[in-house]
Formats: sequence, C-alpha cells, structure tokens
Amino acid sequence: MSVEYGQPQEWGAQQVYQPQRPERPLGVTILAVLSILGGILFLLLGILASVLGAAFAGTMMTGMKGLPLFIFAAVGVVFIILGLIELVVGWGLWKGASWAWWVTVILNGLGVILALVSLAGGNVGGIVTLIIDAVILYYFLKPHVKAFFGVTAGPTT
Repeated sequence: MSVEYGQPQEWGAQQVYQPQRPERPLGVTILAVLSILGGILFLLLGILASVLGAAFAGTMMTGMKGLPLFIFAAVGVVFIILGLIELVVGWGLWKGASWAWWVTVILNGLGVILALVSLAGGNVGGIVTLIIDAVILYYFLKPHVKAFFGVTAGPTT
C-alpha cells in the first residue's frame, strides 16, 4: 500500500492522516529548473550535432566521408542521452522523488572528489567546480531539503 502525503489512510477502524509534504525549498526549485533547462539544451545540441553530421559528412574530409558522420552522430547520441538524464533528474527534483535526491548527492559528491583530483593535478579551474558541487552537496544535506525528499538516511548538516 502506498502512502500519499495529506491523504487519510485506513488503519484498522481508524483513519490516520499522513503529514503534509513540506513545501519545495527554493534551492531545489532553482536546481530542478536548471536541470530541466540543461536537459533541453543537451537535447537540442544532440539533435543539431546529428543533423550537421548527416548534412556535412560529404563535404568534410573527402577521403574519409564516414568518419565525420560517425563522430557527429556519436556526439549527438551522447548529448541526447545526457539531455534525457538531465530532464528525468530535473523532474524528480521538482516532484521531490527520493531517488533524485540520491542521484544529486552521489553525483555532486563525485564532482567534489574529481575537482579535488583536478586541483591536485594543477588545474586551478577546478576550484569553481569544487565550490559549486560542495555548496549543492551541503545544501542537499540540510534537514528541510531531506524532509522534502522524504530521505531519512545519510548525514545531516
């Protein structure tokens, strides 16, 4: 039996009311919208790369006509897949799906680790990625954000 927020549930002879789902935090709304917009952008870029690859394959590298088409098509497919993932995660963030919280925390945690490795390798540009991923990770561990997603596991800040 699935439990929905704010709906009465039968429990023996009594009706038990579930608590209302907390209101979506502003930061979650912003990240969901950015994720959806990023997904749309990736989809458009993927379609554009695929179309350009098909349209200009014959004019590029006349000796290797298939290679540019393959490269553009591969880039297009990767962008389309990333766009679909971004759209699904953005929708999950908007709806407060617990799996979207986990995806965001895991990916931003990996982002922090990769940014640290990048910084250790001498790439000072990694500091921007480190700050963004760390702030998002910190925010998603706040109690009110975890409550919106219905997540009780993991650390809280």
